[in-house]
Amino acid sequence: MSAGEGGSEPGVGKVRRPRALRTTAAAVVATVLLVAAGALLYDVIAVRTGHRARQWRAELAEELATRHLDDLAVLLGAGAGVLLGGWLLWLALAPGLGRWLPLRPHGDTAAAIDRSGVAALLADRAAGLPGVEHLRVRVSRRRVRIRLVGPADPASVQRRLREELAAVTLARPLRLEVRTAGRRGRAKPTADTAADGGTG
Repeated sequence: MSAGEGGSEPGVGKVRRPRALRTTAAAVVATVLLVAAGALLYDVIAVRTGHRARQWRAELAEELATRHLDDLAVLLGAGAGVLLGGWLLWLALAPGLGRWLPLRPHGDTAAAIDRSGVAALLADRAAGLPGVEHLRVRVSRRRVRIRLVGPADPASVQRRLREELAAVTLARPLRLEVRTAGRRGRAKPTADTAADGGTG
């Protein structure tokens, strides 16, 4: 079975990519800020149209105008803001789950494989093929790019690697692109129509 044929199996399209916890945290923070900004904007518009300000905004304005910077409540609020900002910054810089590729589920069991693992598997397989002197493998969310150096037959290498990629049983088959480079570095692309059919 080729990599492109795996996409026709039932239930494969329903598999979702794993999401990091920071996605939920970012959604919660964005929702809270949106609600707070919407409430403040609504009250400002109401005051501009001749209505009285809400009690909570009047009390908040009074508190901000009367409290000093060395007040305990102000210091606690500033500290909470710093902690929240640092936490959000850490979430933004922390590595997510984009490097994980979901596998086809077996019953109620869901699993994923690291993209570097797929790259290492294909590189190890290609390194054992005749005529392959050097190679570089790059795996993204939708495709695999392989650059070969040597007198190897690109069609044969592509066929063998497509079989190896199909054995990984990814939920969404990746498009396989093999390019051969000569001594002077001129790349010659080869077509992979079977893998193209498996990408959405």
